[in-house]
Amino acid sequence: MGKEGNGFLQFSALLQFWFVASRQSVRPPEDETTFNFRLRRADLRAKGDIVPERIQYQMMIDAARALEPNQVEAAAPGGSGTVKATGESKALTILQEFFITFPTEFVDVSIGQYKIPLGYEGYNSASKTLFPERAPIERYYGDRRDIGIRLEKKIGEYVGYSAGIFNGSGQNRADEDQAKDGTLRLELYPIKGLTLAAVGYATLGKRKGTTRDRLEGDVRYEGHDLLVLAEYLAGADSHDGAKAVFGHGMVVQVGYTLFGHLQPMARIGEVEPDTETSGDHYRHYEGGVAWLFQRNEAKITLGVAGYDPTHTDHKKNVAKTEATLLVQAGF
Repeated sequence: MGKEGNGFLQFSALLQFWFVASRQSVRPPEDETTFNFRLRRADLRAKGDIVPERIQYQMMIDAARALEPNQVEAAAPGGSGTVKATGESKALTILQEFFITFPTEFVDVSIGQYKIPLGYEGYNSASKTLFPERAPIERYYGDRRDIGIRLEKKIGEYVGYSAGIFNGSGQNRADEDQAKDGTLRLELYPIKGLTLAAVGYATLGKRKGTTRDRLEGDVRYEGHDLLVLAEYLAGADSHDGAKAVFGHGMVVQVGYTLFGHLQPMARIGEVEPDTETSGDHYRHYEGGVAWLFQRNEAKITLGVAGYDPTHTDHKKNVAKTEATLLVQAGF
């Protein structure tokens, strides 16, 4: 849309509907089984150029978040799975992204709100994830938006980078202190389809209040109908000058497309939010299958996950099995 030489406007959307069935041990040996429908995403995006190749813009909202009730998901004891807790409506958080970009030959400078470049799954579009939801360690440390300045570019065929300075307060929130969070992501593309990346993220300036420090590495290969992704994330968080809490985790996942449409997949991961606390360490084992009507633009995915806390103190953990059926359409 738009006239030649006067910029353009492009609309896109991502719609995701979920049916979720889960069973978890709330207070062993008691079990709780739930079934529910959910409008998981209704992402509406507008982007384009104001001045071709000089000033670009992008804005995205998730209208489905306005439908969420006055309940929020909180981490279950031990971190495996979630439980419902009373909280404020998330209706005011439907604004996801808003930024203006000034592209140049060596760097594209953006100002606004966007994803921090931490974790491949967390940093990239939810439309392209193998499973209906991102891996637990990605949701714990990555998949975050913040307000700030971002510098990024792919240079030639083999190197790319993304760097930024952010408020550190999170999505749709005003700055809460004088410190800022900084991040740098470096990517290498040694052969076609292969991406190697490393990320550093840290609170800068006055570190007397809340601090967030992260290290992350990921390897991704996509080619010949095969997709493999392995990630490791570690973090150290401190609040009000207290001793930092160190946690880490990893995930490995693989998918293979048969006949151009059928995609079986598997994923295994591990999360330990606090290395000095017993009973919060768990693993997850997942399997699934997707039917790709038209790649990621139209697909149905069934994922089944099991959360295993038995290798730690199960009295503090929640054993959980969950099946999610995703119906996705996008353009």
